[in-house]
Amino acid sequence: MKVLWFEVTEPLNYSSEGAPIGGWQDSLERVVRSVPEIELTICFLSSRYLEEKVIDGVRYVPIYIRLSYPERLFHNYWDVYVKKIIPKIKRIVEDNKPDLIHVFGTEWLFGQVASYTDVPVVIHIMGAIIPYNNANYPPGYSYETQIMQNRWHFLYRFKLMRSKRFYDNWQYHELEIWRSVGIFMGRTHWDESLSRTLHPGRRYYHVDEAIRSEFLKGDQRWKLPNDGRLRLVTVGCKTFWKGPDMILKVAKILEELKVDFEWLVAGEIDTVVKKTIERKECSHFEDFHVKFLGYKQPTDLIRILCSSTMYVHTAYIDNSPNSICEAQCLGVPVVSTNVGGISSLVHNNVSGILVAANDPWKMADEIVELSKDKERMQLYSENAQKTALCRHDDNIIKRQLLDCYQSIISDKTP
Repeated sequence: MKVLWFEVTEPLNYSSEGAPIGGWQDSLERVVRSVPEIELTICFLSSRYLEEKVIDGVRYVPIYIRLSYPERLFHNYWDVYVKKIIPKIKRIVEDNKPDLIHVFGTEWLFGQVASYTDVPVVIHIMGAIIPYNNANYPPGYSYETQIMQNRWHFLYRFKLMRSKRFYDNWQYHELEIWRSVGIFMGRTHWDESLSRTLHPGRRYYHVDEAIRSEFLKGDQRWKLPNDGRLRLVTVGCKTFWKGPDMILKVAKILEELKVDFEWLVAGEIDTVVKKTIERKECSHFEDFHVKFLGYKQPTDLIRILCSSTMYVHTAYIDNSPNSICEAQCLGVPVVSTNVGGISSLVHNNVSGILVAANDPWKMADEIVELSKDKERMQLYSENAQKTALCRHDDNIIKRQLLDCYQSIISDKTP
């Protein structure tokens, strides 16, 4: 079975200069490499010229697209990108002659290959620009808010206007992909509903998400801290839709309640997003015990999570965030907003707590009340870990993926 993958990031197995942390595509690649009947080729975008390689039986084909400065600055970015990438991916398909093409994400332009080949194409749903754009700004925030809060930064105003055009153009091309591809694989009730809405009559396969092996070993497990201090951890709050404003709002309420706490946020946050929130809320994150740690390697992140009181997720839209899945595999109790596909991961009052988006008062109360109830925290921990370790088991995912591949290929065979 010859399978051709199209993904955006440089695979971790390709080069030590690739993604330093490792993504979920890398985790799924780990699973596929254990299946001898699959001959895998991975095509990925590269910001520089790289050579084609074969490593551990996997063929890696970098795709280098160079846009001129005027093309990046003034034109509709994705329109130009389509014209440059389509000939390259058509040639790769013709050279490889795969039985199946597996594209990661509707957001990226690889899905347009479906219009130029008879080889079956399945898209692995990640997020989706259309609903993400709809939830791009928290209530009370807008494109105009960013302009006003940074009104003296004229270069930023130009950058923001260009960004808005970029996202509008991006959404247009993603909609074309949703319409042209008829086969999808996903893992939550939310992405299943989204695919049914954007492409009525599509075929959908359930394939759970592979995660980093460090979180599946089971040799480290969360234990409730006994020093009395509330330790909150969040992973990934770079953009508005991830809810960094909720972190600041909840932290302010916890401070008013005189709670002894610290809130550690792993991953980067956009500097302008951070400043916009602080100006709008008239408060600084650091003044309310929120500390941004930057990217952390898995071993460091595991240590931070296992010494926390609970994991808190504040997003306004999300499908199946790896951060929640990894916290659950360690047994960390989770409090999260009930958005997107998160209810497929966290069962309210069974394996965690779900609260409405943009309700910092409710979230603050749930955090405080849960921290007081050690028995309930232990129950959530055990339930979540049991479910998550099964959900992300490599062997189960391997079977789901093989069933998906074989079904698609057999339906294509005359």
